[in-house]
Amino acid sequence: MAVVHPAGWRELAPTGAAQREIITLGELEQRLPHDFTVFHGVHWTRFHGGFSLYGEIDFVVIAPNARVLLIEQKSGFLEETGQGLHKLYGERRKSVAAQIARSVEHLQARFAKAHQGARMTLDFLLYCPDYSVRSPAIAGLDPALIVDHTRRGELAAIIQSTLREGRADPDGVRRLHRFFEGELALAPDIGAVSD
Repeated sequence: MAVVHPAGWRELAPTGAAQREIITLGELEQRLPHDFTVFHGVHWTRFHGGFSLYGEIDFVVIAPNARVLLIEQKSGFLEETGQGLHKLYGERRKSVAAQIARSVEHLQARFAKAHQGARMTLDFLLYCPDYSVRSPAIAGLDPALIVDHTRRGELAAIIQSTLREGRADPDGVRRLHRFFEGELALAPDIGAVSD
């Protein structure tokens, strides 16, 4: 059973997309080994060019070899266009690939700043538990990194196969835990999850 942060997530009563994330969190806790750690709902902000940029990473999985996997979960329907996968938020359409790229870039920059230029060994995965991607080749992401409705039962196995290479690195794992616990100031606010 994986270790999950933040604590207290079972006591929450979310609805909508947040409820789907809690279901996924429970599955990850049960199906990943005890030496894996899952951080849920990691929110970040950055001030750039006079504006505040913000985002949220649904799940961060840390393996015992200090490899990191970001998981962006998109519940419900997605739009497949010539410009990739998009999610509608009211009247606004957002590129899934752009959201993931922004989170990866931000995390690498924050980690490098906190650790004298070091970089995390970081991968990402798109998880669409309710949607089957019809044209993975035009999604804007590597098709191997998309776990859609047709493969949702394989999520934990795919995570493990993505992260298992390499020897155990307890010091690296501790450094990553401190980074995600402290630098990103985790808060178990399920109401803040909007996608």
